[in-house]
Amino acid sequence: MKFWILLLMMFPFIASANPTAEKVAFHQGSFTTAKAKAAQEGKLVFVDFVASWCMPCRWMDETTFSNPTLARYVKDNYIAVKIDIDDFDGFAYKQQYNIKLLPSILVFDSKGNLLEKIEESLPPSKMLKILQKHDQPQNRIRTAAPTSSNVGNTMVQPPVNTGGIINRKPLPSTGNSTSNSTNSNANSTGANITSGISGSAATIAAGDGLYRFKVSRQASNGFTVQIGAFGEYGNVLREVSKLQDRFAQPIIVHIATLNGKTVYKILIGEFSTREAAISYRENMKKSGVNGIIKDMSTMK
Repeated sequence: MKFWILLLMMFPFIASANPTAEKVAFHQGSFTTAKAKAAQEGKLVFVDFVASWCMPCRWMDETTFSNPTLARYVKDNYIAVKIDIDDFDGFAYKQQYNIKLLPSILVFDSKGNLLEKIEESLPPSKMLKILQKHDQPQNRIRTAAPTSSNVGNTMVQPPVNTGGIINRKPLPSTGNSTSNSTNSNANSTGANITSGISGSAATIAAGDGLYRFKVSRQASNGFTVQIGAFGEYGNVLREVSKLQDRFAQPIIVHIATLNGKTVYKILIGEFSTREAAISYRENMKKSGVNGIIKDMSTMK
């Protein structure tokens, strides 16, 4: 009886213990703005690649990124970014950095240069040790803006056709697990705009720089080949500049709104029949680029 009375007396203190424990504060903007912020503040960047279905990713959220010591260290020295591979731009970054396992942690210096890629679940102590290893003066050079940004420098295939497998790294001492991830392609709804973009890139230095292009309205008829979807216009410019050098067909950008967010779909070619679009897609595959056939009359 005395034991239970003592336990009840202690309960308020136990329940209120550490109610506001510090957690790693992840950057709320894009990866691009995170790198800009890191450059301005002279900090490093680490990116946590995740997916909603990844249980080891959730484990790191609940343990590693909820560790107060790690949270304080990250706040003073890093800009932390979380990228969901099932998002539009997340899929592009997944392709660019060849993400095969989840969770994956990428560490960048203040200039945006990749320093290390870690493909495993990390406990707080190991995560802290890795971040401290790269916390060197040469990796924390303060600049007015990031000197390199390689976002979108890899051809992005439409998620619906990838059929790729992302392996989830196991939780510590729990064995291996894998999972198939099928990314669904976004369908446009509501009032949309289809624009034709042509011209050539005047200057492309590591993905940033000046772009020369002209915009004209694209008629919403015929068929085309969709090869990617993005949530950031900067990624669109970089992809279009590369595609124009690889294909003779016009590059078209479709602008739509999905769940309150702007989505840019990159399309190649303008064909009068579905068969012609399919034939061109087969030629594209020989260059390592796949896509899905779209009826442009549905993309007004």
